[in-house]
Amino acid sequence: MSIKVYNPFLDDYVQIPKPIKSIVSLDPAATETIFLLGFGDRVKATDAFSYRPEEARKTLKIGSYTHVNLELLEIIKPDIIFTTTGAQKELTKKLLNLGFNVYPLPIPTSLSGILNNILLIGNVLNAGFESRKLYVDLSNIIYSKIDFYRKKRVKIYVEFELGSIITIGFPTHISDAIYVLGGSNIFDDVSDAYFTPKDEEILCRDPDIVIYEPKRLSEDEKTRFYKRLEKRGLTPLLNKRIFFTKGDYLAHMGPSFITDSFIWLSSLIKSFP
Repeated sequence: MSIKVYNPFLDDYVQIPKPIKSIVSLDPAATETIFLLGFGDRVKATDAFSYRPEEARKTLKIGSYTHVNLELLEIIKPDIIFTTTGAQKELTKKLLNLGFNVYPLPIPTSLSGILNNILLIGNVLNAGFESRKLYVDLSNIIYSKIDFYRKKRVKIYVEFELGSIITIGFPTHISDAIYVLGGSNIFDDVSDAYFTPKDEEILCRDPDIVIYEPKRLSEDEKTRFYKRLEKRGLTPLLNKRIFFTKGDYLAHMGPSFITDSFIWLSSLIKSFP
């Protein structure tokens, strides 16, 4: 027995076996959601970056974010493979052309995007109740922290180390979270999601808070960041309040962004006068 589930990015229906017995997730956010919905025992393999929740670390790692071991995939013969749009677009096309059953999920550009993906995954897994419960639980966390009408918005500059210096524009879950919490991403008026900012523009926009997300946090990485600011002519930022994340923290687009990162952002913004 199987069901047909429509996917807007494929503009087609995906044939889903019922019940699903084997899942491969090549997206860390999807992996986390699948486990939280109670389907972790059916996940046969994931990408190398899927380590949330803790049980996901034990799954077979079948590739990186844009590459996958096709031989292993042929052995597993999953009922469904979850991917995303964006950077995984070409990988998704390749897997579809090879005859695999693939369901690409949209990259969240807002908090609601994270919530909506939970429902999309729940629909594929025939887990309507579980997905709606998780949706509501996370929505309640968001509503409890909202400070949209804060009189004085806290200006925040977010910088990532992703092989190059990257920051965020308007269409990101991070910028959306900052705004509903009473802050303002200093590049919220930029239509690009992720881009390399001009250093002089950072100074001109004069952030109150600087958040730096390295690939992995260490004391040496903190020192390198401070020295990099000086070298870039951004010494004035050293007088701002600087916060470091542990890495893959704000960038993560799964449910724990709301249960963890979102709450951290809230406390950070509330601590500012």
